[in-house]
Amino acid sequence: MKVSVRLRQIDKVSGEEKILAETGGLITGQRLLYPESKGVTQSVTFGEDEIILERKADVTSRTLLRKGGRGKSYIDSEYGRLEFETELSRYEKDDTFRLVEYRIIADGETVLDQILIWEIGTIS
Repeated sequence: MKVSVRLRQIDKVSGEEKILAETGGLITGQRLLYPESKGVTQSVTFGEDEIILERKADVTSRTLLRKGGRGKSYIDSEYGRLEFETELSRYEKDDTFRLVEYRIIADGETVLDQILIWEIGTIS
């Protein structure tokens, strides 16, 4: 199903809010696929117990968020692979939005603490 997608990011440390994408997308089953910008594709799978965020560009990333446990985040670039732990603190979804609140942790320290909100609309 074709949809409109508006992705908002809220940095929990600074309180800064940004619009990361406003575009058309496609939902198939639990997966949302949309272009972030030219040459950059985002895929998000919203499962019942886990969320998988995948970004394909010059630098690719895959973030696995698990309910009730830690997940992993991988970033692949020309310099090699970086690996981090993730921790999901909130996950909400319905027909018009998806929300994930999570942290990325490196060596026991939080390096990213954010909320992502996908506002999803229908396209006739």
